[in-house]
Amino acid sequence: MPRVAFGYKCQECGQGAVLEKIFPEYKTKVKGYPLVVENARIGVCDRCGAEHFDPNETVRWRALLQEKQSEFYLRPDDIKHLRKELGLPMEQFAALLGCTRQSLYNWERSDRTVPQSRMADLFMRLIRESRSLGQIDVLGYLTAQAEKAGFHLAISSKAKPTAPILAFARKIPLSKLSTQVHHTLSLAADTESQQEAVALVTEDNNAIATLSYDYQDAKLILLFLHAVPFVEFDAEIRFKDGKQTTGEHATIKNQEATVLTKTTHTEEDVAQIRLLPQELLSTSESK
Repeated sequence: MPRVAFGYKCQECGQGAVLEKIFPEYKTKVKGYPLVVENARIGVCDRCGAEHFDPNETVRWRALLQEKQSEFYLRPDDIKHLRKELGLPMEQFAALLGCTRQSLYNWERSDRTVPQSRMADLFMRLIRESRSLGQIDVLGYLTAQAEKAGFHLAISSKAKPTAPILAFARKIPLSKLSTQVHHTLSLAADTESQQEAVALVTEDNNAIATLSYDYQDAKLILLFLHAVPFVEFDAEIRFKDGKQTTGEHATIKNQEATVLTKTTHTEEDVAQIRLLPQELLSTSESK
């Protein structure tokens, strides 16, 4: 392919001249991968600054990328060694990778001209790492590999989802509840019979909250005994008469949340509640 002779009129602005310029370190992307090309030969319009490229030069860039990427790909011997270490014949290793036997055969050839795909390479690296180290941080490993290839990834952190909580309504003496809840409910007690509270108790017999009914506003209120890692939840409520209902988007404030409004069902009617956390606390809030 003949080398392009710069000096022609710019096709972008139609006025300037495209002149050759040598960039000592030209940052670009080839096939989507970042690449720094030394002494890149580029035509630049002396009027609008538009860049024009010589096809021969871009061929050189692709060769540079292939040379650079060869450092990040498992070599044929590495792949063959991994397969034999796993004790798998070619057909079975190909099945593990989700590729064809022919593809695997080509990747293991010492005279290959094209390496395995980036995805297949990362998969084999993960297999090798997990066999060597046991459990590994897959996302952390892949991020580090992307960094080596020139991609700087900022992966957002996400709080661990909280599993649904199934709790059963049980009457418990106030003396067995936390001091804070004991004090709050005792202030509202008018008779000796009110010295018990309806608590929500989990399957492993841990009391997590108390239930009370606000007769003035017809609300069913839940008061958590301890801080929880979520601020909003849905509540699937089953009553002793077999009826069920759902309180949606209950929000916790000062460890208290209204699970039902405009209801005639009191805490005495509740058989069980399944809490479905929706909005979780951030890491800083939960500390």
